[in-house]
Amino acid sequence: MSNILNELADVIESRRSDDPGSSYTAKLLTDGEFNQRKIMEEAFEVCLELGRSNVDADLAANEAADLIYHLMVGLAGAGVDPTSFLAVLEARRS
Repeated sequence: MSNILNELADVIESRRSDDPGSSYTAKLLTDGEFNQRKIMEEAFEVCLELGRSNVDADLAANEAADLIYHLMVGLAGAGVDPTSFLAVLEARRS
């Protein structure tokens, strides 16, 4: 499962030098406050969906994917290895 996260990290890094006017990822990387707002927005949307009495699994999955994407961009933008949390999760597994 972590392969897709590693691939996503590679794509995020490859967009770092793109024009923020034409690349959403590059815009997020260059505007940390905008990305932070997106992280908060997506986290809120996940929480809203998970709090419903009848959770829409597809919508919850889509919102969770948005949250993970924005979080990984935020980590990369802050100079944090965006896949380092996988090592933390691995360590916590045992």
